[in-house]
Amino acid sequence: MNNQFVVYLIKTLKILLAITLAIFLVRSFVLEPGRVNGRSMEKTMIDEDLFFVNKFTLLYKPPQRGQIVQFIEPENKTLTIKRIIGLPGETINIKQNHIYITPRNGTEFRLEEPYLTNNIHTEAVGIFSANSLVVKENEYFVLGDNRTQSKDSRYYGTINRAFILGLVVPTNN
Repeated sequence: MNNQFVVYLIKTLKILLAITLAIFLVRSFVLEPGRVNGRSMEKTMIDEDLFFVNKFTLLYKPPQRGQIVQFIEPENKTLTIKRIIGLPGETINIKQNHIYITPRNGTEFRLEEPYLTNNIHTEAVGIFSANSLVVKENEYFVLGDNRTQSKDSRYYGTINRAFILGLVVPTNN
């Protein structure tokens, strides 16, 4: 084998290794693609829509109400996307098909949800059928936008911050 070819081969392998490492680092810590699986986020996102998960932002800033997040669902350990509704320390109530939130040391307010379609309302079902719920520290209350088709915090409770992987960035808009 000629020496020039060996040098070229080594340079090429180094470049391919650097590219592979860069892709791995970006997907692990910055941005990862995903695909919607199911109808729980309709009309915001529909089944099979592509999205990106922004993992970087949550390294320095906690999730906020209204953001869509990807997390590991506690019951079956699958990747799931839902909207953050309740924050740590808040009390969540579902009354007359609307969500009411009482912040820590605050006054109860009705949550305005412009992302819901007119025929979607929130029912108190599952573990949420009789009582209000206080969101514990480092926990979040999440719901799907298509409430009638969504298995969410009303069924499996709040989500620990450690299971939230990142913010969902839809590609359909």
